[in-house]
Amino acid sequence: MAVVACLPLLASVLAPLQGVLLSGLAPAPLIGLLAAIQVDRGRRYGEILLAASAPGVLLALFLLFGLHGESWERGDFVAGVAASLEEAAANAQLSDPDQLQQLVELTLRLLPGMAYVSLLLVAVLGYRAAQLVGERLGLPVPPAALMRSWRLYEMCIWALIAAIAGLLVGDGLWRDLAINTVLVFGLLYAVQGLALVRHLMWRLGVQRFLEVLVFALLAFTSGLSLMFLALLGLGDTWFDWRRIGHRKDEPPPDDGRPDQEIDT
Repeated sequence: MAVVACLPLLASVLAPLQGVLLSGLAPAPLIGLLAAIQVDRGRRYGEILLAASAPGVLLALFLLFGLHGESWERGDFVAGVAASLEEAAANAQLSDPDQLQQLVELTLRLLPGMAYVSLLLVAVLGYRAAQLVGERLGLPVPPAALMRSWRLYEMCIWALIAAIAGLLVGDGLWRDLAINTVLVFGLLYAVQGLALVRHLMWRLGVQRFLEVLVFALLAFTSGLSLMFLALLGLGDTWFDWRRIGHRKDEPPPDDGRPDQEIDT
């Protein structure tokens, strides 16, 4: 079963590097297999997601090393990315070849982190789908926490600090690794900030249509809202605002135990 689950991923790796990116769902069977193993072992939701995200880590490292410097696949891939970005660059009125080249290089540098986040999203959505199917088949899986209680391990802040330090003093491959690590944790802390906003609206009893308006506003101002939500999530790591004046019908916030901190 493990070999069968790995076949789509192996096929995409053996293909040109463009195929790996275009077949973003290739690791999905392997992700599902890893999650199923953890469920069978009685792991909690956070531990299941950590194991299921392993293919994302491998893909990110593959892209990081494969696209660095003058590697064997970089030339063909740069041409492919440049071709795919030409239309977007034309719509953005980027007629300067230097600007297009900078856009291509930025895309390449951030690609490993974006690939990891996309596969982590596949794991989360796949687990949600497994919950729905499991309930209908009478095969319960460990429940996923509500969005309003989502938070990262507290130790993740130190990984982010180390990545920022590497971004300031590192060079070459180490700098690219630091950039992608900052990107991943920045997005994850933005999700934690979004969870905090959801928790606040739930605590205040905000009506559903107002919640939709708030989320629509955050989506409309995605550039600024991402920075705001990331800072909000970082602040929640130290201040744990959800502990302040929690509702009587709300269970007391967790004490920071690892089995409760990574939810969705």
